[in-house]
Amino acid sequence: MIETLSNFGAHTSDYIDPVRRLLSVGESRAANPAKWLDYAAKFELRGEHSIELIRLACDAALYGSDSASTEVWAPIHAWRALGQLRVAASVPPLLAFLKSAGNDDDWANTELPVVFGLIGAAAIPPIAGFISDQSHSTFPATTAVMGVKEIARRHPECRDECIGILERTLERDGNTDPGLKGFVVSALIDLEAVQAIDVIRHAFRRKTVDLSIVGDEEDVEIEMRVRGRRATPAPRYQTLPMSGFGRPGADRVLPRRGKVGRNDPCPCGSGKKYKKCCLA
Repeated sequence: MIETLSNFGAHTSDYIDPVRRLLSVGESRAANPAKWLDYAAKFELRGEHSIELIRLACDAALYGSDSASTEVWAPIHAWRALGQLRVAASVPPLLAFLKSAGNDDDWANTELPVVFGLIGAAAIPPIAGFISDQSHSTFPATTAVMGVKEIARRHPECRDECIGILERTLERDGNTDPGLKGFVVSALIDLEAVQAIDVIRHAFRRKTVDLSIVGDEEDVEIEMRVRGRRATPAPRYQTLPMSGFGRPGADRVLPRRGKVGRNDPCPCGSGKKYKKCCLA
């Protein structure tokens, strides 16, 4: 049985080979998952190493360590390996880790949806439960939504189930953040889920969708090719400066001038972490 999240990361020096080798891999800014290392081939990682990989992926002590170290990248390599190995047991602890990280790390927000997408159908039940829990803040919930999109994109046999989860999130009343619903609409656009257009329209007409994410109902209809052009003037809204989630595109823009660590201050002098400032 997988340990509870509270036990993960309790020790950062007792990882065993071959998992321990991930501590020395160091920096990897490959935004394209197709360019990730083949962890099974390179490090001889197998399903039997799942518990150690989960512990490393959720190791908060390593994840928040010195940005100049090689160890700070080890959790990222671990969750990539878990995705490639399709370790379904990793999804609940990774979601718990995501919740604990909150809004603070764009690497988790950008890469964990890909990990969930690689794992596929087995990841759907825990992710659906996570999204339905309205106690979660917008960023972790949005990351889970993007995970649903990735599963649908990579596993066509799961497409209808995933679209159903997104539709139910749009239909949900209560205190659901309009920003989250905006990202749900974004995911449905990316999936070209025209069958969801009536649910999308209803959400906009109830005024439960943040217009700063994908625009208004007419913008979405144009994106989904069910409308040719606007019938009314475009509304005034400000696009949110969020990396990884917003449209158009979801690829991370990586620094090209010199090296800046994940947790380093932004070189622009804002006082914010680089990952929450110019990297975004």
